[in-house]
Amino acid sequence: MEYPMMVNDATQEDLNFARFVAEHEIAHTWFPFYMGINEARYAFMDEGWATTFELLIGRADLGTEKAEDLYRMFRVRSWISDPSAEQDLPIITPANVLRGAAYGGNAYGKPSLGYLALKDMLGDTVFKKCLHEYIDRWNGRHPIPWDFFNSFNTSAGKDLNWFWTNWFFSNGYIDFAIQQVTASASGYSVTIKNIGGYAAPVDLLITYADGSTETLHQSPAAWAANPVNNVVRIDTKKKITSARLNGGIFMDADESNNSWTEK
Repeated sequence: MEYPMMVNDATQEDLNFARFVAEHEIAHTWFPFYMGINEARYAFMDEGWATTFELLIGRADLGTEKAEDLYRMFRVRSWISDPSAEQDLPIITPANVLRGAAYGGNAYGKPSLGYLALKDMLGDTVFKKCLHEYIDRWNGRHPIPWDFFNSFNTSAGKDLNWFWTNWFFSNGYIDFAIQQVTASASGYSVTIKNIGGYAAPVDLLITYADGSTETLHQSPAAWAANPVNNVVRIDTKKKITSARLNGGIFMDADESNNSWTEK
């Protein structure tokens, strides 16, 4: 569809949705056109980035709540709620051999979540620096995925290959669970199990016996050393009565195991 075809976008009664669509199409100015990406083969380098910018622009334009509601509804929900293996093919799979739901997930929502997970892990400043250097270095030169991966590695000054492998070369998905909560003399240890495999960010929401709450953010870096289990240690003298996981736009495939309550 892209921006030259915006004149063919259907009329929308919901003007917020119309802006949501327009912002996505305008983002294609950079990806694939300014970069010269082979969008037929590497759709995640095209639609994935446009979907990411659609959310980032939407937060400023429509407000965070509305933009994230639209993103979850149109970019995440259909994938994360579909148990079929077709939806979980690795993102790196050439897009020209995919159809239907497999193409939609791999081109739009899944890579966008991967880029946003990377943004969460690197922080806004470093992520922006890496993105700008990638654009400056590769505009019009038809980058392939490894050019993108290596450019970010170099710009960040970090070996991010574990992250690229996790998000783009695996058949993972997002599913976290609170496996156990253990009390000790110094506080508590909360073990979060990564059932789905993707190194996504997640918030651990703690409620204490005195009614106070605390949010402990877990960036994707928490899964670098151990991709299966992450132990969050909480130094406190207060008693924990409940714990809950909240991924926000990083929707969980099975929320039934996201909470723990003291018995």
